[in-house]
Amino acid sequence: MLLHAGTENHGKITTLSAASSENYERCPHKVPKEVCTRCNPHLEAKFKEAKDWCGPHGVPESQCFKCHPDLTFAPLPALPEGADLAEISHEGEDVPALEAHAVKGKVTIFDFYAVWCAPCRKIDAHIFALLGTRNDLAVRKLNVVSWETPIAKRYLKDVSGLPYLAVYDKSGKLAATVAGFDLKRLDKAIADATKQ
Repeated sequence: MLLHAGTENHGKITTLSAASSENYERCPHKVPKEVCTRCNPHLEAKFKEAKDWCGPHGVPESQCFKCHPDLTFAPLPALPEGADLAEISHEGEDVPALEAHAVKGKVTIFDFYAVWCAPCRKIDAHIFALLGTRNDLAVRKLNVVSWETPIAKRYLKDVSGLPYLAVYDKSGKLAATVAGFDLKRLDKAIADATKQ
């Protein structure tokens, strides 16, 4: 779901608050101790420079549980060598035809996300784990950035929040879309696309 992206006094969620390993220590503020700006005030400038700052609460947006109660800090699973993952829209630039990026012979997942979207990181963790066990999947990531970017205007005009995924079957045809954080629907969409 889009929360505070680009609104006054709120920043964007970046990956600056992600832990460096799975065995990270949480501080009393419930974030990784190594990146907590309340425990490490010298890090504040780094977060503010990246526009990762929640003005009303005086903490990084990526550490503000008041605005984003579903934050996650775990690092993403390591991708296996040769995993078929590519970013095709880095800063919200337009991609006129998704079909042109679908990989023949593989189920292709087009993942519309934003770095400030906490549920999108949970989708990443799930998809990265799948890429580690299956070689018939391809993932194409599209960084939406905001609702005003060309990619959002083309594909997300009827979508109310992120994450949003489009799953194409092995022949390169749209099989299903999944709006919001719904791993059960995503897994079903992938399974159905695999059969086609």
